[in-house]
Amino acid sequence: MNTNPKIDDLLEGLIVAIADDILPNVTNAKAYATAMMMQSLIQGIRQRLPVFEAGVVEEHNQMTQVLRDMAAALSGVATPEADRIRERAATLGQLPDLPLKPEWQPIEDAHLQLGHALEESFTDLDVLQRAGNAQAEVALTIMRTHLGPRYIREVQSFVLGGGMIGRG
Repeated sequence: MNTNPKIDDLLEGLIVAIADDILPNVTNAKAYATAMMMQSLIQGIRQRLPVFEAGVVEEHNQMTQVLRDMAAALSGVATPEADRIRERAATLGQLPDLPLKPEWQPIEDAHLQLGHALEESFTDLDVLQRAGNAQAEVALTIMRTHLGPRYIREVQSFVLGGGMIGRG
């Protein structure tokens, strides 16, 4: 019989196989803990998959706006760091919003570029803050406002019932 299992079905099969076929035969405590951790990680992936693509598209659209908002917040600041942030806003910040279900690879590529742009902007904002520029704090707040919900979404979609087993 031909079947077309979903990714979630395959991941569930891995969890069951570890529980039924591997764990009963493991006698080493460290190996047992590792197998349990593998189950937890697989369960986390199962929970993350349904929201992953939509989250990346949403973040893409938000990151372009964050770049534009930071550039606007730094209006009138004449430093190389502020210029770099404005340049990112003028290039990557002008990428069009993505629809909910476009082709995946261009989304992944654009998301990675935007993520790097925000990382680089952290460094520039740090230099601006250390120089005493108050507008840099406004720009950093814009970025933090974007990143906070992202981190919360990551944790919410990767929380596991039994928690993670530590390695040591």
